[in-house]
Amino acid sequence: MKLNSIIFHPILFGIFPVLSLFENNMSFTPIMEIILPIIIIILVLIPTWIFLKIIIKDNKKSAFIISLSLILFFAYGPIFFAIDDITINGEDVGKHTYLMIIFLGIWVGGTTFLIKTKKEIGNITTISNFVSLIIIGVMLFSIVGYNLENNYSVKIEEFETRGIENEIKEFPDIYYILLDGYPGKTSLKNISGYDNQEFLTNLEKQGFFIQEKSYTNYHHTFLSIPSILNMKYLNDIANELNVSNLSDQSIPYKIGSNNKVMNFIKSQGYLTVSFDSGWGFTRDMKSVDLKLCGDNKIFNSEFMITLVKNSMLNPIYVKVFETDKAESILCVFEELPKIKERTDQPIFAFAHIFSPHPPYIFGANGEIRNLENIDPHLETTENLDKEAFVNQLIFVNKKITQVVNELLNSENQPIIIIQSDHGTAFLFTDYEQNWVTPTNEMIIERADSINFIFLPKNAINIFSESITPVNTFPILFNHYFKTDFEILEDKIYFAKDGSYDLKDVTNIIVEPIN
Repeated sequence: MKLNSIIFHPILFGIFPVLSLFENNMSFTPIMEIILPIIIIILVLIPTWIFLKIIIKDNKKSAFIISLSLILFFAYGPIFFAIDDITINGEDVGKHTYLMIIFLGIWVGGTTFLIKTKKEIGNITTISNFVSLIIIGVMLFSIVGYNLENNYSVKIEEFETRGIENEIKEFPDIYYILLDGYPGKTSLKNISGYDNQEFLTNLEKQGFFIQEKSYTNYHHTFLSIPSILNMKYLNDIANELNVSNLSDQSIPYKIGSNNKVMNFIKSQGYLTVSFDSGWGFTRDMKSVDLKLCGDNKIFNSEFMITLVKNSMLNPIYVKVFETDKAESILCVFEELPKIKERTDQPIFAFAHIFSPHPPYIFGANGEIRNLENIDPHLETTENLDKEAFVNQLIFVNKKITQVVNELLNSENQPIIIIQSDHGTAFLFTDYEQNWVTPTNEMIIERADSINFIFLPKNAINIFSESITPVNTFPILFNHYFKTDFEILEDKIYFAKDGSYDLKDVTNIIVEPIN
């Protein structure tokens, strides 16, 4: 069989965008994320290729038409973003209409040429196969090399299982609700112009401990959540494992997904529950027994969103994803109070709710907004819309109030912990350098978070005003389960996005307040 008679370049060009996106984000993207988009591409590609082959009656030409279509399809997004802000004589040239006409013209011209040409294209087939194979090979080599170099073995601590069934039944249920990007009342009022006191007062009247000034230990989700759920600073873990690549996020993802808090609470006879957040490891956590709100959420993934956004589907990608995103968040609010109907065991429920963090999908009354994009990154222009942010926060307040009311209306009131992983980033604007050299005001805004805790049966408050999230569960477990988990010194760290290069900023935040 001649080499030019073997045709595989369309398949390789098809999976190239998926592997390329993964390669650029593999420090924090689980490899499982690439499976679904590759399957979808192949399921569309193969039948289309067969259909063209039947129509054109030339396998090589139909293959080139497929490859041309794939290249144009996935090149559209990057080219659109490159020209989006360009104007000529006051006219915005970065419009989908203009770009679509150009791309359609290229596709029609290229397809017409391929169909009508009488030239033998066997050699071009060989070259295309070779080029695509080299590109994919180099990419796979990079991916495999990165994973071998950064394959850190993380030991997951095991706990002795409690065996006294009657005692277990007396333990309170625990609901840990983490609202992503929810700021403390000070920065919310000073920066966004919204007074949140009514919401806080209502929680306080219901018996919640409202920490007056709460600050997260880290300024980024991929560090703050694993730190809380492992009752330990990520700095210490990175040093213990001698991590050399300060941008590798695989360790926080591993210990966030399979974490100490959930493994301990399971040993005490609890059923652990989590919800599909649409973000990172909290989409599908290994430590949980029951996973909710993930059914049929095929596109509830940042990776998939980015892939579609960088394709010719860009003009409609918001409509593709916004309903799924909204339904996912609403599902968590709906299912949280119903978990107890599923089991007689005490439950530990962890809900990482990706709101009021951008994108700002909801209006103040829960209406779905008309969005230009659903990019979750804080620094984009639309995501710096303070009014849209406040309206989404108001809606989140309403839903949290409903959840709390239902939970507290039960016969055996649970422990309820409501926190945020970090504050807002409005002062950072969309200037990337601000994340490298932030002002003190920026650092304080980003660290300003919330900490609301309800303990049942009029229990004595065991938490202090100086607590940071890393000590939430050590204090809780030591009190309720008579453990001796270490209470750490409360510290606050800052690093530019995606890095372990952490700076202790505790004095910047705490001293001005004291």
